[in-house]
Amino acid sequence: MMYNLIEQQILQKLGLSPTSGQEEAIASCAAFLADPAPYSIFLLKGYAGTGKTFLLNAIASAAEEAGMHVELMATTGRAAKVLEQASGRITTTIHRRIYRSTAASIEEGGGYKLASHKGASTLFIVDEASMISGAANEPTPFGSGNLLDDLLAYIAEADGCKLILVGDTAQLPPVGSELSDALNATQLERQYGVKIYEAELTEVVRQAESSGILGLATYLRQLLASHTSTPSGESIQLKLDISAYHDVEVITGIELVDTLDGAYRRYGREECLVIAPSNKRALTFNLGIRAQVLDYDEEIVRGEGLIVARNNYHYIKRRDRSDFIANGELIELRRLHRQTELYGLRFADATIYLPDREDELEVKLLLTGLADEQAQRTHQQRTALYQALLEDYSHHSSVMDLRRAIRQDPYWGALEIKYGYAVTAHKAQGGQWPCVFIDLGLMKLLPTDLNMIRWLYTAITRATEQVYLVNPPEEFIVS
Repeated sequence: MMYNLIEQQILQKLGLSPTSGQEEAIASCAAFLADPAPYSIFLLKGYAGTGKTFLLNAIASAAEEAGMHVELMATTGRAAKVLEQASGRITTTIHRRIYRSTAASIEEGGGYKLASHKGASTLFIVDEASMISGAANEPTPFGSGNLLDDLLAYIAEADGCKLILVGDTAQLPPVGSELSDALNATQLERQYGVKIYEAELTEVVRQAESSGILGLATYLRQLLASHTSTPSGESIQLKLDISAYHDVEVITGIELVDTLDGAYRRYGREECLVIAPSNKRALTFNLGIRAQVLDYDEEIVRGEGLIVARNNYHYIKRRDRSDFIANGELIELRRLHRQTELYGLRFADATIYLPDREDELEVKLLLTGLADEQAQRTHQQRTALYQALLEDYSHHSSVMDLRRAIRQDPYWGALEIKYGYAVTAHKAQGGQWPCVFIDLGLMKLLPTDLNMIRWLYTAITRATEQVYLVNPPEEFIVS
């Protein structure tokens, strides 16, 4: 492929006059695609509203015209759905694309191994790459435990494959990381020995200039850029000017119930989200919303909005055994069937709807812990259930049969859930909702440092139409 031809094809597919930043990105991407080197990566960085998705769609079309196969991936199911809707191209999650389950259960030391692929001359485009971790911070059943390692190993397996990582460096990095590992050119070059091409889009092109969501996002991004050398934990002066905007409003806690009720009526309950700074605060909001906005008296009802609290590998439907229900997926309870109590835990048979996949599924839900502060059950709690099941299946003569029986047991495979009306920013990351409420009530008690600015930037950019800032400190708002 010739550089000039590829550049012309991308410009043609773009259809509109590019910004100066997009021109530079197109030139860099054309050089990347024309480079015959087997190990190279193109980093397309861009802030909210700078046209990353628009540009990557043009790049994908140009690559296809040049004879490459193109596959799109994202870090979460919600992010994959957003990208698929924006690009019109089939998009899957990284985990569902690069991993396949092994015959052994997680308890047997198995899990999900790195899949093989023979798709030569394939361009892989991965969106929301800022969420990809380059470290194995906690036990995981996936591959080596390092998602970035596994992704690059998967891409390198077939000849002529290339990788574009797309993301926003102003967002929260993966839990346990100070920076976004997958968007750090220096780290990628040093750790993996790959040649890096990169471009960064900074000029806002999405929505009108009157957008308060993008106005605040741009301000926060500039604040981050001007404090790169500020030590972690050191406070930064924050002044949010929303006086000229109609899509960003400040409300008090007293106004929250009526405002949230109005938003549910206007946008639909599933199109609104409350973002809180901690699991404890999220639970407080969830309980309040159920009682005061939705008028729910029972613990769980039909139509309930829920979020998956732990990866679930029990409900694998696809023949290639790549599927699982991921921690953080938002689901809706369609039908509630029989409830049971066993092993000191409460369960319910239910029909759930997975909006990110547009699919219904018959499952067993774990109701115990639904309203607990902790994000998910502890290791000790899971071990207690496992020991109880060991006793129930003790009649099996072989260890293999015993473990297989437990692995297939519906109570062991029950879906762990929490209420899903309010979540943390990390859980919301990768998704978009028309209307977002952001809990700022604790900001007075926390340092307004780089981490807080990234948190606020991530929360604000989850919204596409309306943002409500709930209980912000007065000194943070320009009067």
